[in-house]
Amino acid sequence: MTAVAIRTYRPSAGSPERSGTPLTVLMLVTTTPAVLAAALLRPRSQSASGRRGRA
Repeated sequence: MTAVAIRTYRPSAGSPERSGTPLTVLMLVTTTPAVLAAALLRPRSQSASGRRGRA
């Protein structure tokens, strides 16, 4: 067997600076337009357009 040294836990010297936009906001800003565009641009079913009086 090989002995493995276990390192003791040491907190980092300083907390990381929070610069920039939070990840959640960044994801919402990038995905919301894509979801809306996909919903608006998807083709409608034939039965739904027939009920609205379209040919």
